[in-house]
Amino acid sequence: MSSIDYSSKIIVGIYLFLACLIACSHTKEPEPSPSIPFKILSIDPTTSYQTIAGFGGANQMWGTQFPTASDIKKAFGTDESDLGLSIFRVRVASNPNEWPLIVNVIKETKKYGAKIQASPWSPPAALKSNANDIGGYLPEQNYEAFANHLNEFIAYMASQNASIDVISIQNEPDIQVSYESCDWTSAQIRNFLKNYGHLINTRLAAPESFNFNQSFTNDIINDSDAAANIDIVAGHIYGSGLAPFPLAEAKGKEIWMTEYLMNLNTGNAGAPAWTSYSEEAIWNETLQMLNTIHQSMMHNWNAYIWWYLKRYYSFIGDGTNGTVSGEILKRGYAFSHFSKFVRPGFRRIKTEFVQAEALITAYKSDTQTVVVLINSGTIPITNISIKVSGQAPVSATQYVTTQSLDRMKTQLQAQDANLVFSLQPKSITTLVLEN
Repeated sequence: MSSIDYSSKIIVGIYLFLACLIACSHTKEPEPSPSIPFKILSIDPTTSYQTIAGFGGANQMWGTQFPTASDIKKAFGTDESDLGLSIFRVRVASNPNEWPLIVNVIKETKKYGAKIQASPWSPPAALKSNANDIGGYLPEQNYEAFANHLNEFIAYMASQNASIDVISIQNEPDIQVSYESCDWTSAQIRNFLKNYGHLINTRLAAPESFNFNQSFTNDIINDSDAAANIDIVAGHIYGSGLAPFPLAEAKGKEIWMTEYLMNLNTGNAGAPAWTSYSEEAIWNETLQMLNTIHQSMMHNWNAYIWWYLKRYYSFIGDGTNGTVSGEILKRGYAFSHFSKFVRPGFRRIKTEFVQAEALITAYKSDTQTVVVLINSGTIPITNISIKVSGQAPVSATQYVTTQSLDRMKTQLQAQDANLVFSLQPKSITTLVLEN
């Protein structure tokens, strides 16, 4: 190669280098990628509402086929795989000879610290107007005898180490049915409570209206003497009644929802069988159930008690309609997002979230903050950042139940000072934060 060729190559190289510098000097700076905005879920522990009494289910009311010890452990235990229920509802049989039948199941439940709530479907037939367990009413001259009957039940159970924590005077007094029952007007209940309620030797719940009829209930608790003998305003939500109860709150009474069930109407004569419904249809109804729990909490109610805890449409399978006896069902896992993590004594606290699709409640104890989130929609809600007033959460345990997941557990860790999570479609999620 000649010196001229070499010099030419150097000159060309310098020219290309200078051209590159000029071109680069006019290249636009790349713009930073836009950050995805967080959906902020704000929690304010300084604003609190009701104290939680618990979440529960009922014993089978008739017969002798009650939940086994294993069933009770699954329902009321607090181990990793259990459902954590904290209230057990039982029947006060009109015939004292039946009382021993429920002793063992109550004692088994008591092992897990659960409260026992007892309801009579009828006073003893001999005390009633028609001398029958079905229908009729309780004449006023037998009010004291009925109070004694309830106290005898309470005393008997206490003698068997199966103590009763709460008792009512009548299941659904305001609806006439063809099975064990007794009809009461609000005036009759008011007079019984006013004159004999103080004799009852445990906490007293009333009136257990079948649809939490506020007119019926307010007529009772507007009487200061009757109200003084009630600890808990109780009712059911069949057809209606899921609403705030300002008078009960003003009177300083706890509010308990003591019975409800949803079973895709399979209990009706001629209805399609439970096994004819898809898992999706059953899960959609379960989401409706969860919605009623959410609403009851938002209305400042203190307790929510489902009907039979062991049934094909319930929390534990009973061996019918395609279920395996003793197996925890999808509905049980869903319910446990409240019952297992929102424990008695927790207080509901304030939440704010701009996404209206999600149903959110939060609760606090001395050691934990628990957030329950329901997404009934068909699309996920992503990029949620949780902010807790007065603390900077760096981690949380997340539990998720969907049609295909059973309380799946994962650990969340804060990233760039944000604790971020998402809600799956048609899901219930619980976050547990250590305070």
